[in-house]
Amino acid sequence: MRTRCVRLSFVSRRFLCRALIFVAGALFESSVNPTVQGEEPTTKAAPGELQWSVESSHAALPAAGQNFWVRLRLHAPERTDANRELLNLSVVIDRSASMNVDAKIGFVRQAGHILTDNLTPDDYISLVAYNHEVQLLVPMHPVVNREVLHHRIDELTAAGNTNISAGFLEGCAQLESRLREPGQHHVLLLTDGLANRGVTDPRSLVALVQRAKQRGIGVTTIGVGADFNESLLTQMSQAGGGHYAYAANADQIPTAVEKELGSLLAVAAQNVNFKMKLPTGIEVVQVYGHEEELQPDLLEKSLGDLTSGEERRLLIKCRVAPAFIAKGSEPFVLRAELNYDNLAAAQRSHSEQTIAFEQQAAAPPANQTATNPVLGYAQLVEDVDKIALAVKSMDRNLAGEVLRIRDQQFPALKKLAYSTGDQDFVNKAFMFEYYSRELGELIENGALHDHSVERAQLQKDLQYRRYMSDHHRGEHVH
Repeated sequence: MRTRCVRLSFVSRRFLCRALIFVAGALFESSVNPTVQGEEPTTKAAPGELQWSVESSHAALPAAGQNFWVRLRLHAPERTDANRELLNLSVVIDRSASMNVDAKIGFVRQAGHILTDNLTPDDYISLVAYNHEVQLLVPMHPVVNREVLHHRIDELTAAGNTNISAGFLEGCAQLESRLREPGQHHVLLLTDGLANRGVTDPRSLVALVQRAKQRGIGVTTIGVGADFNESLLTQMSQAGGGHYAYAANADQIPTAVEKELGSLLAVAAQNVNFKMKLPTGIEVVQVYGHEEELQPDLLEKSLGDLTSGEERRLLIKCRVAPAFIAKGSEPFVLRAELNYDNLAAAQRSHSEQTIAFEQQAAAPPANQTATNPVLGYAQLVEDVDKIALAVKSMDRNLAGEVLRIRDQQFPALKKLAYSTGDQDFVNKAFMFEYYSRELGELIENGALHDHSVERAQLQKDLQYRRYMSDHHRGEHVH
């Protein structure tokens, strides 16, 4: 009997390897000591309270002109009560011609049926479809006649161009009549392409979402396939206080929609807002994963809603001004505060934490990356960002730099990650190891160019993994 050897394609090998690597990461996670360095406080929180912590990469304030990093960790409580907020949901679906490819529109219909079957008569829903025009399938109304909803969903077909702004604005308009009513008010927007009609500028589209959020409308986005703008959908979800999801293949659409619905039905804290006051001489250089403009004296980030059991991460790069000189011997203090709507307590909650630095260092310290967990973590975050930039810009020089980091610096960082048992750190090590290998294979296969399907898929996949590494959510399928 002859044994047949099957050679997997580049794409097949990529997804198989990814599955193996992240399974390995999950197995490691289950063996980590729950009290290791860098984890959230273990004190018992009051009902509905978020647990959170801030930590710095440096014990002493760095010398003038030097950088340091601050890491925020949030953990939402598990909701054990059977009650939940009512949901006012406007579902906005791309029905442009590209949704016919790979039967995406058929899987969207399946997802619509899942939504319909998992809402209650107390919830409200509207269904909006858009191509170059807007089609109102179902106006905002209570979920009392499921048969009508199922019938309208089955009528959904795909043709034409893509006017994301028109679909989004109609979705918001459908929610207007419910804004004074209790519950969540949310737009769930799905697309597989680029905006080529109506408002097409990404900054203008994000501005539309920001205005909607100011009126009390949240936004979650789902990108499908390899042709949409993943950066835009991520920014829209951040501006709308919702989540970003990615379905690489058409058959993943129902699962993605079901997961996002589950998250909406399991919200534990709403309108989470983080502030960090910046003393004179300290500036924020970058908030990783966010592209909004920064203020000189105050870092303020709207983190949206957190679902039951969700863990959120925020890494902030700060710099000591070149001419800064600390006064006196008093500790230098950064003050952070967190505000959010505690749904269990039905009140707005507020808490504060501080980071006290020792006296300013007289000179830049020797390389601490190999021994400092937060510094090593920050290094890996920047290295993963370099992979993303190399793939997006098709920069072979930057790709070469990533491969040198993998061969020369990464082994020490990986060893440090394992030694600390810090799961965030370990996850970033897995991510860098896997995607640097994928980048190498992309180059080896001559696929680091503009018309490469493999490059486009890797770009989408990496963006989503970076996003999800800072948004750990459990499964909330209803």
